[in-house]
Amino acid sequence: MTTRSAVSPAQGANPFLGPDGVDREIIQRCIHCGFCTTSCPTFAVLGNEMDSPRGRIYLMRLVVDGEMEVTGEVIQHLDRCLDCRACETACPSGVSYGKLIETARAGLEKVRGRPLGERALRRILFRWLLPNRPLLVLAAAITRLYQKTMLGSIVRGLGLIPARLARLEPMMPEAPEVSAMMPLPPEVPAAGEEKYRVAFFGGCLQSALFGEVNRAAVRTLAVNGVRVVFPREQTCCGALQAHAGDRETARILARRNLDAIDAAEYDAIVLAVSGCGAMLHDYADLLADDPAYAGRARRFSEKAVDVTVFLSRIGVRKAPHPEPRRVAYHHPCHLYHALKVREEPLDVLRAMENIEIAPLRESDWCCGSAGSYNLTQTDISMKLLDRKMDHVRDAGAPVLCTGNPGCQIQIGFGARERGMDLRVVHPLILLDEAYRAEGIYEGAALP
Repeated sequence: MTTRSAVSPAQGANPFLGPDGVDREIIQRCIHCGFCTTSCPTFAVLGNEMDSPRGRIYLMRLVVDGEMEVTGEVIQHLDRCLDCRACETACPSGVSYGKLIETARAGLEKVRGRPLGERALRRILFRWLLPNRPLLVLAAAITRLYQKTMLGSIVRGLGLIPARLARLEPMMPEAPEVSAMMPLPPEVPAAGEEKYRVAFFGGCLQSALFGEVNRAAVRTLAVNGVRVVFPREQTCCGALQAHAGDRETARILARRNLDAIDAAEYDAIVLAVSGCGAMLHDYADLLADDPAYAGRARRFSEKAVDVTVFLSRIGVRKAPHPEPRRVAYHHPCHLYHALKVREEPLDVLRAMENIEIAPLRESDWCCGSAGSYNLTQTDISMKLLDRKMDHVRDAGAPVLCTGNPGCQIQIGFGARERGMDLRVVHPLILLDEAYRAEGIYEGAALP
């Protein structure tokens, strides 16, 4: 439980000032109109002004101006933010709230006083596991062993899983076979005339748990005239780290990716995971004060693009799906609110002319996944999931598409928990199935 006692900064320093400090100029753009409150999922659930963007900005201002210490209550309200950035869409003043909350969380890490074990776990996860593909594959393979053998029953029977984690275990997606976790080929030529050359960014958890989405993306790009290069030295994008206040690790990973991928060599840097996409776009801001990388980061961010956007731009090849269905579409928060990608994923679905797109109420509202939010703020996350699943049920579609693995995991869990026969997939999976059924891939050298 979060306490409400004061948390004193070391030597009286203000944790929201200095490097990675909260930007006063952004705070001053807020005119306190309240438009953000009607779009904020946590305010909708909790009904507390301090759990709205306007309320959190007020708390940040008090701390920045030295009028208030960082207390347990301040930490609690800022921790409850999903960082979904729906408030940015609603804001008439253009407040960059995502930057505010992430820099505020970086400040909180200076004074939070996490236990040694928790600090060690964060470091292992953020600096060792997520950026290390072999370790991720090993972890996924162990997870599959746990799920597919008696190991899971034995571990549960012995009570070796803490109660909090046991509650969340049903949310765990089924780990794929090890063969599905293998890296993409270094290069996949265009099938037919080559019109574009792109670098493909695989993502860490996406590559380990949803590798079939990346392969589907590469295949569909190739038959749309795109040569796809998979730079081997790429690593984790740093999104989870930045959202959790570890911006220094996020910078380390950003520099590695800039060293691995020279944006000047490609027409675009394409990816099929929206959370990573928003982070790649933030590299320009993250490294703005780094003279060695600022220019490269800006060019990199300008070329990073979601695969649905790229296909929509170049004119996606059409093909009917072998099993015509009603399909609902859930907008991932960072794709919709941070990157302003609205119609392009629907353009991909419309390329399968026998697919009917079912209206989904509040399709742009957060499902409650939000990176690791469903692990750290489970009760609020589940209330948001309840709201989302009610709308999914009302849509009456047997398939739901969404472009982010966290959303797929969260909504898939919601469907299983409610006994709904719902297939949850990335839009590119359906397009890939359509192309395969039409024989478009025949004779092409594809992964």
